[in-house]
Amino acid sequence: MRLNLRQNLKYRVLTLVAATAVLAGSSLTLGADGAAAADWTFKKSAVSSNGSFSIGAYNNGTYAGAMVWNADPITSTGIPGDAFQVVDRLSDGWGMEATMIIPVTGRVATTRGHAAVYYSPWNTGDLREDTQVSIQLCAVAGDRKVCSAAYSGHA
Repeated sequence: MRLNLRQNLKYRVLTLVAATAVLAGSSLTLGADGAAAADWTFKKSAVSSNGSFSIGAYNNGTYAGAMVWNADPITSTGIPGDAFQVVDRLSDGWGMEATMIIPVTGRVATTRGHAAVYYSPWNTGDLREDTQVSIQLCAVAGDRKVCSAAYSGHA
């Protein structure tokens, strides 16, 4: 009986080792594809009392760009209200592109076709006060696109 338990334990250990090796091998294979592409993360700022917010984009942990939603005009600097722009800060072959998802307006701000460091023009349009605004930021390179969730603030 004791020999049977040892053999049973031995087979379980060997099975565990084999399964671990297969899992590790598949993880390395899957990781190779992902390693060739950029590892993008996005981070939203807090929404200010007037509804303004920003989304930061990070390529492999390095700050690469952002989208800024400005709810109210800042007359001292000439920054318009109900407006957003993107900035590409990193010369990595990727640009930044933001799309207003809510309300559906077709508004887009992009750095496509420009070398970093580049700020897009402000994309403006009058919205009724307190209108919910959702904007999605994407890292773009040719036909490749990696996007954040659509984050919200208000006009």
